Amino acid sequence: MRPLLFGHRGSRGLSPENTIPSFKIAKCFGVDGVELDVHLSKDKKLVVIHDETVDRTTNGKGRVSELTYDEIGRLDAGIKLGQQWKGTGVPLLKDVLETFGDSLLYKIEIKHSSKVYPDIERLLLEEIERFSLKDKVQIISFDFDALEKVRELDKNVEIGLIIVGKPRWFIDIAKKLNAKWIHASSWLITNDDLKITHDNDLKIGVWTVNEEEEMKSYCEMGVDDITSDFPNQLVKACKND
Repeated sequence: MRPLLFGHRGSRGLSPENTIPSFKIAKCFGVDGVELDVHLSKDKKLVVIHDETVDRTTNGKGRVSELTYDEIGRLDAGIKLGQQWKGTGVPLLKDVLETFGDSLLYKIEIKHSSKVYPDIERLLLEEIERFSLKDKVQIISFDFDALEKVRELDKNVEIGLIIVGKPRWFIDIAKKLNAKWIHASSWLITNDDLKITHDNDLKIGVWTVNEEEEMKSYCEMGVDDITSDFPNQLVKACKND
C-alpha cells in the first residue's frame, strides 16, 4: 500500500500557508489529508497559524497569545504572497473543520503545551469532538508534554511524536504515550529505522519532502506517511490509484 499523502500547512509551496484556500488547493490535488498548526489566542481561540507571532505570515504584528481573535481575524494572511491572495484570512480551527468535515484527514500540531497555552489540549479535543472528527484526526507535537496531556484526557485519540533525530531513539517514549506514529525529518530515515519502528508496531511519517525523486524514494521505501509543501508533485509522484 502507498503511504498517506499530506499537504504541509495545506499547500505551503503554492499558496498562503495554513489558510482555507491553501487547504482547498491541497484537497483539489487529491491528498489524503492536511497538516496544520494551532496556537491559542488571548481569548482562548484555537488559531491555525504556524508561528508564535503573526509577523511573518500576515500584515500585522504581535504574539498570537496577546491578541484576541477579533484582532487576528482582521489581518491579511495573503497579501505578502501577492495581490491574488489579498484578503485571505487567518482561520480558526473550527473554520477548517467546518469547511472540510470528514473529506480530509487532519494532522493537527500543537505548537506548545498547557505550560504556554493553558488548557489547549482540552480545548482541542473538545473542538474535534464537536465536529465528530476524532477518527479523522491525529494530534502531533514536538512538545511531548502536550502529547502526554492529550493522552491523559483521551485514551483513544491518535497521537504522533514529531522528532528531529533517529526514530529508534524515540520508540520507548512513543510506547509510553501509546502513540501510533513517529514523524521524522526525512533526511534521517533509513531502511533500518523503518524496519525497527515497524517491528515495534509503530508507523513512520516523513517531513517535509519537496523533491520529486525523494518523494518516489520514500514511497518505494514503504514509509506510512509523507508530508510536502507541494501536494501537486506529491500526488503525481506517489498516487497510482
